[in-house]
Amino acid sequence: MLAVVLLLSGVYVYLHLVADWLAFLVMGVGAGIGIALTGSVIHDAFAGQRERR
Repeated sequence: MLAVVLLLSGVYVYLHLVADWLAFLVMGVGAGIGIALTGSVIHDAFAGQRERR
């Protein structure tokens, strides 16, 4: 019984750590896309008419 409890707690801790890393990965990708989009909008705002074509 103790072995089953330790196994399940180990699996829970492992999955909890994986979920934390996955959350950080998703936040990083989202932040990167947001920064790229903001930079693109700012570039388009300051670009001249010739560069927009």
